[in-house]
Amino acid sequence: MNQFDVIICGGGPAGSTCALALANSGLNVAVIDKASFPRSKVCGDAIAAYVPKVLKAIHPKYEEALLLFAEKTEVSTCRVVAPNEKYIDMKSAESGFIITRMQLDNFLYQLAAAENNITWFLNHEITDVKIDTVLQEATVTASGITFKSKIVIGCDGAHSIISKKLTGTQPDLHHYSGAVRAYYKNVTGIPAKTYELHFLKGVLPGYFWIFPLKDNMSNVGLCIPSYVVSKRKINLRNTMEDIIKNNSSIKKRFENAELTGKIEGYGLPLGSRKIVISGNHFMLGGDAASLIDPATGEGIGQSMLSGRYAGWQAIKCFKENNFSADFMKQYDKQLYDKVWSTSRKSYLLQRHFLNKQRLFNGFTTLLNKSKFIKKLVLKHIMKVADSK
Repeated sequence: MNQFDVIICGGGPAGSTCALALANSGLNVAVIDKASFPRSKVCGDAIAAYVPKVLKAIHPKYEEALLLFAEKTEVSTCRVVAPNEKYIDMKSAESGFIITRMQLDNFLYQLAAAENNITWFLNHEITDVKIDTVLQEATVTASGITFKSKIVIGCDGAHSIISKKLTGTQPDLHHYSGAVRAYYKNVTGIPAKTYELHFLKGVLPGYFWIFPLKDNMSNVGLCIPSYVVSKRKINLRNTMEDIIKNNSSIKKRFENAELTGKIEGYGLPLGSRKIVISGNHFMLGGDAASLIDPATGEGIGQSMLSGRYAGWQAIKCFKENNFSADFMKQYDKQLYDKVWSTSRKSYLLQRHFLNKQRLFNGFTTLLNKSKFIKKLVLKHIMKVADSK
């Protein structure tokens, strides 16, 4: 009963999208997740504008379902606020979305669960994985149950068991960020269809964000590179609370705001270095593959891209009856060809620009003074952002 062609470990955006890419493939697919849906996930909740295209490339019905999904807030402008409180509005030709991870993950789960060749094993915590190159199979252990397959795809998050067991990749503070977020009701001064990144003095190259949700709710958070957190001994929760209470440009917007729930923290494995994301009989996707944008923290879109490519690569493996590490490298190339250039530029931006307050302020002032330069710069930035 527990013999499958493909086992996907983790049912978040990467895992569910991978399952969708394998729908109607003729392959017998298992998705194993330690939780059940709907379930909460600490995240910024921002969905890039290209995400509907990711789903459309699998099947137009999935794109249509997302566009009709009522629990999303459309955003088309990113407001970047410099330390001197001058801001730049970067408008995209297409709208992105803000959707809570509880709603998004459950939406994707429901789509994948409706497909006949996909079996879900919820409330099963993965504890081990082994690759037997003689028997040509992968063995996954979850909640004491053994599952076997030809391919295992690890989409099990930043603390991936699959990555730990099969690659040994270690976290690197220079390629990692720490973040905290909370939900607030009645935050004021939010422009229409706009999400905000505030680069504040004292937290550079990190940023404070305000992302609008439905029903006058907002996802509010703080993200700082881990090497900065360690060097300065920053307490992220205390720093976020201090910004809300004492920052001159922020506090007045929270005077009547109500904290819903609590401030929660999470780690962000950044896509600023290439790590091992495939090998004999396995691939990694989502946070397990370290794909988060170093400058903005956006990661859901990259996760879904990786899930789509991993699913397509699995189909190729069965067609060619080839599950070797060399053949899996096609997945690495396809994914990195799509995300690496942008991620690397974001990393250089984070390390050499966003941490220099005077340069940041001067550049923002220049763009606001010159409409021509502003138009050229923003056109290039949005072209890169929309390229996926």
